[in-house]
Parts: sequence; C-alpha cells; structure tokens
Amino acid sequence: MKYTKKLPTTDKNLSNQLLSEGWTKIKEPSNLTLATLVSIPFMFFSAFIFFKLIFYINPSLKEIFNIGNNISFTIQFNLKTLMFLVGFYLFMLLHEIIHAIFLPNVLSSKNVYFGIRALYGFIYTTEEISKCRFLIVSIMPFFLLSIVLPILLNSLEIMNGYTILLCLINALGSCVDLLNIFLISTQVPNKSYIRINGFETYFKQKSN
Repeated sequence: MKYTKKLPTTDKNLSNQLLSEGWTKIKEPSNLTLATLVSIPFMFFSAFIFFKLIFYINPSLKEIFNIGNNISFTIQFNLKTLMFLVGFYLFMLLHEIIHAIFLPNVLSSKNVYFGIRALYGFIYTTEEISKCRFLIVSIMPFFLLSIVLPILLNSLEIMNGYTILLCLINALGSCVDLLNIFLISTQVPNKSYIRINGFETYFKQKSN
C-alpha cells in the first residue's frame, strides 16, 4: 500500500485497453463532486438507519435531539473543539483503514493507494477484485462504525452526544460508498471481477 496526496486520475490508454480486453464500463458519476451530489439520497438513507438504530437501542437518547426548547449557538475554539477535530480525523482515518483491511493483499500490493485530504480520506486499488469483495470493502466502514460501534458503546453505557455525532458523521460520509454499492449491485453480474481506473469502473465475468 502506498500513500498519495492526489485522487486517482483516469488513464485513457488503460480505458481503451480494458475495453479491448472485454471489460465493460458501468454508468456512474464522472467525478467526486458529481458522485457526492448523486449520493445525497443515500446520505438521508444512512442517517435514517442510524437514528432508527440508536433510538431503538436507547430511547432516552432522543433527549439529546430535543428541539422543542429554545436553541442558541455559540462558536468557541477551545480544548474541546480541538479534541473534537482530532476525534473527527481519527474517525475518518479509521474509516479508510477498515476499507483497506478488507482489500486483498493490501499490505503487499503496490497497486493500493491511501490518502487523507482536508475534509475526506480515500483508498483505492487498481487490482482486480470480485464483486462480492468490492461490496464487502464498501459497506464495512458504515456497518462497523455506525451500526456495530453504537450498539457496543450503548452496551458499555458510554454512549454520549460526542460519540453519537462521530458515528453520525461516519454514516453521512458513507453515502458515496452506499452509492457505489447500489451501482455495482444493479449493473454488475454475479461472479464478475471489477477494475477501477481513476473515476471509471469496469467489470468482466470470468469463466469457471
């Protein structure tokens, strides 16, 4: 795995090569901005699932979101703000690490890239991976950090507004992952393999 500061770019020569070798390009947004806009419905969906979960496992948490009273906002930069920012970046890093854990040969492969930007992190691979593995890689950060972790924190009685906010931000930030899951699930046949070339995704069915 290699660290990089730049998002992947599309190699047109590789695109032509993949097409000539029988790979099929899926229909998908052509850049991150468009992908984020298209994934907004999945953002609402993930938030809905998250709130249904935490209110089910602990109904008293509804008091944290009680907006019936007068609300005032005060912006201060202090130690708590700094700790929140540190926690946010650590959570974002953990999100990408979970993606990486489920990639095949993540430590030994030279075709896996990892990066952190100001507001988001990313990890991608140019290796061939199966459809099933792709779906697992995509869903795991949302599942572990916004489903399993809140259940664990609640069982340990250490869930609070801060940890809820971090888990919620992770759920919202998983919207592009959920969009990718939808695109792959609806366009790629089972027993297919996937190749990523920048912002282009290709699939090819392999014979048994």
